[in-house]
Amino acid sequence: MSPLTKGRILIVEDEPGFRRIYRDFLEKEGYFILEADEGEKGLEMIRTEKPDLILLDIVLPKLTGFDILKQIRADDATKQIPVIIFSVLGEKETIKKGLELGANDFAVKGFYSPGEMLSKIRSLLFKADMRKHLVSYKISVHENQADAIKLQEDMGLMKSFGCPHCENELVMELIPDFSRTDGHWFFTHFICPECRRTY
Repeated sequence: MSPLTKGRILIVEDEPGFRRIYRDFLEKEGYFILEADEGEKGLEMIRTEKPDLILLDIVLPKLTGFDILKQIRADDATKQIPVIIFSVLGEKETIKKGLELGANDFAVKGFYSPGEMLSKIRSLLFKADMRKHLVSYKISVHENQADAIKLQEDMGLMKSFGCPHCENELVMELIPDFSRTDGHWFFTHFICPECRRTY
């Protein structure tokens, strides 16, 4: 993140009016804005510019937002970049697909003001910055440990503690919760070390 800005945001959107609204608003808030008007250009800029956050439309010329999301989540150099999908497509299946492919959030155009989008952006950038400085702990869970089977069932894991997508062994990640002062507290989830999906 540049010391002169709050962060670098790439807007991948083919509607110039929509890009202009968000560019002007976010620049006034202190962010450095990059723009791409079609999918292939957006993907190239993600790889070369490594923005701090991406605002990604789904329906784009040349390469869809879903295709872009698949590729950046499969690349070690870009898979940790926060992505907010915004689209006129607000069907449940579309939202579900975007989140399953690794989007951090989903906003339907027309339902969120620039100010509300700013709250989402600030939250994701804060979490991304915190994650860079946090020391987390990753623990393997073996089936012969007490309560492992019950934990597997409660988590809805169908193939033991293997990732449902790539079948690599999941690990339990413990992340310190500094909001609690009465002892040592952690957020926890399962994470796949290979595809970085969390459960």
